[in-house]
Amino acid sequence: MRSIKFNLSTTNASAWDGAVTLTEAYLTENLKANQLLERLPEGFSGERRATCQSLFLGALRHGHRVQHALQPFIRQKPRALIEAIFLVAGFEILSSPAEKHPQIVHHAVERSKSQAAQSETGLLNAVLRKLPEALDATHPSNRPDAYFSTPKWLFKRWNKEFGPPTTIKLMEWNQRIPATYLKLYDTPSELPKGLEPTQWDQFYKVSAAASWKDDLHPLLNKGNAYVKDPSTRLAPGLLAPKKGEDVLDLCAAPGGKAYDLAHLMQLEGHIVALDLPGNRIQRLSENLEHLATATLQCTILEGDLLELDAAAFEEQGLPVQYDAVMLDAPCSNTGVIQRRTDVKWRLRGRDVSNCAFLQKQLLAAASLCVKPGGRLVYSTCSIEIDENQEVVDAFLRSAAGERFSLKDSAISLPWETGHDGAGAFLLIAEA
Repeated sequence: MRSIKFNLSTTNASAWDGAVTLTEAYLTENLKANQLLERLPEGFSGERRATCQSLFLGALRHGHRVQHALQPFIRQKPRALIEAIFLVAGFEILSSPAEKHPQIVHHAVERSKSQAAQSETGLLNAVLRKLPEALDATHPSNRPDAYFSTPKWLFKRWNKEFGPPTTIKLMEWNQRIPATYLKLYDTPSELPKGLEPTQWDQFYKVSAAASWKDDLHPLLNKGNAYVKDPSTRLAPGLLAPKKGEDVLDLCAAPGGKAYDLAHLMQLEGHIVALDLPGNRIQRLSENLEHLATATLQCTILEGDLLELDAAAFEEQGLPVQYDAVMLDAPCSNTGVIQRRTDVKWRLRGRDVSNCAFLQKQLLAAASLCVKPGGRLVYSTCSIEIDENQEVVDAFLRSAAGERFSLKDSAISLPWETGHDGAGAFLLIAEA
């Protein structure tokens, strides 16, 4: 994505230009929204970067509604640049009073003239002038999926699984701007400015008054805090690792759950963190460096859980079986769409069943790493029954699950809990 840095490296590139460039890249490249944001030039900072990010994520958050409203006016799918302009301008229209709509249309057309053909700027001008009325015509009573910018297949799935009233609550939740939370492991004597207590122990909401540079980054750099949603407390809380135990953290990168496990162990014992080789290992290594002490050993094991055998552990002098095993499995991410709004762009209907198939394999493999009498927690950030209870039920019916029983579980449905969605299940092995 060299073009992002190139296109936005000039000082006259505005936040709006950046948002359109990122949206165009999202529509054409196989990259996630956060990966594209990381590719903004270093000079693209401060208020300009913040506004760019807001416009880009807003375009994705409301993009399905904008696309629905555009359908009557566009015969053929426009090229990615023009679609990106429609999405960014559409979000601006949705988030602005009516008197500003002509100004938004004029700005979009003028900024596009240097990149679009004359016929395209004419199309932009004509369609954008009709867009506010078309957006207003989309209403929860006639097209709730479009109004809440949700893919139709996903809307139908949730309607079947949760029922229409609950699906409306879920889609409303997903359209809100997510809060940022900081978990403090060692609360300072004086709480930094801009951190607001919450109903969840150790979790603080970060307000606009917080100074990341002066107050929050020092805490993060010392390993005393971690940016994470309150839903992340569920799985470690069920596993409840104890001082001195051997703990295996599977699918461990970037290391957020290892922080919780280590502090529950009172920084005493051994954590083995396993994940696939790749760029995420570097971040995992940096995070574990903050945790390692004279009494807590942290070891990284690179590999595929489905291909590892006892020899892979023994070659590094590691235990083959553990007191406590955490499997935070790859999933559809349907519980975190508010926080990762591009999930609803990337997700396809088959992905849920494909995830469930992989999750069953991973859970069977993870069970081999549990000592007799040990504990295994299976968790996801999905709200789909297929990826949560049904995976666990299938495991318990299988040969791999014969020695296990379901001890406890915790499900977060975001419209009820007020934080990200998640599922966590505590399985106990026979002694």
